[in-house]
Amino acid sequence: MKFFSVAFPALLALALLTRTPAGAEPFKLYLDETYTQFIMAEKQDCAIHKTEDGRITLGFKAGNFLINVGPEITFGKKAGIDWDSTVQGFIARYQELCARFNTGGLTKAEYDKRLERIEALDREAYELYRKYLEEREKQRQNLFDELDREVAARPGMLSAIKKDQSQIDRQLNDIKLKD
Repeated sequence: MKFFSVAFPALLALALLTRTPAGAEPFKLYLDETYTQFIMAEKQDCAIHKTEDGRITLGFKAGNFLINVGPEITFGKKAGIDWDSTVQGFIARYQELCARFNTGGLTKAEYDKRLERIEALDREAYELYRKYLEEREKQRQNLFDELDREVAARPGMLSAIKKDQSQIDRQLNDIKLKD
């Protein structure tokens, strides 16, 4: 019990004296173009889209008197951003907006206007992607319809295909029986 009576005040003092991370400090966010009215806002997390994954590399090293010889295994992390060609522009715009927001370089009105522009571009890109998928599905269906028309135009073709397939199946069965 004596341990808790000594440890608890020490842990409490440590918790109270520990500073908060630099990213949590509030900054002035001006509400209008005159830069007279402001509110205190917390910084945004600009790294929300970054990813990390564990890496294991295997290799073989060889050398002379001062260098080791043998297998080499290293463990590490690869930090990066998951970007594809479409999303790259949106992330770059968001990073720029986030950085300017966190430094107080934008008013609230400018921030809202730019964020709405990014969201409008996102909606437009999504609509184009949806149209692309619909067109691709129509094209796929048209190819199958064309194939059905060609098979229907040549009634003997389907029976010839089935005849050839049954002949191939018989030859495969004969090979299996011989083994």
